[in-house]
Amino acid sequence: MIHKKHKIFYHKTKKKIISNYAHHHPLLFFALIFNIFVITIVLIVSAMNHDLDLLNAKRELFNQPNPTILVDVNEMLDGYPMVEMAPYIARENRDVAAFLVAIAKKESGWGTHTPKLNGEECYNYWGFRQKRERMGSGGHTCFDSPEEAVTVVSLRIKDLIRKGHDTPSKMIVWKCGSCNGQARIGSQKWIQDVDIYYQEMMN
Repeated sequence: MIHKKHKIFYHKTKKKIISNYAHHHPLLFFALIFNIFVITIVLIVSAMNHDLDLLNAKRELFNQPNPTILVDVNEMLDGYPMVEMAPYIARENRDVAAFLVAIAKKESGWGTHTPKLNGEECYNYWGFRQKRERMGSGGHTCFDSPEEAVTVVSLRIKDLIRKGHDTPSKMIVWKCGSCNGQARIGSQKWIQDVDIYYQEMMN
């Protein structure tokens, strides 16, 4: 009973203080309410971002595709052979996914013209050359599956990005290394074409 009386007294006192404060100091009162509102919003947004970070960490842990990137990749690759790689591409961050999509458009038309090995698909849509047991036409690497292709090529792209080749103009090393002499011919067109689809993925 005493506890209930104290509770009633507390609420009445708080209401009286707030009422008097609002009456005598209206500007300060509304400033206080506004600040409380802003702080509440910040805390809510922070909690939402924390939940999103946990969700992304969980997705990465279980190697699941990013839903937003998956939608974008599917839209771009719709109708092309490379669309079957969309779930694997969407496992990567957006920068890597953008290069995977953009370079493949330039090098193979998203899988419409690709290296073959004894008539079988090599799943090499990027003009990727790395010496392996299975090599396809034109000296290109052959992969056993779309997933393996994306995994291996992604690792190479990540390595180049870490070394500072983080824009289409700097990624020209993909086409011709140092791009000196004859190798420089067509390099600007390669950059321009790759940049179109890279920017589309990034924006």
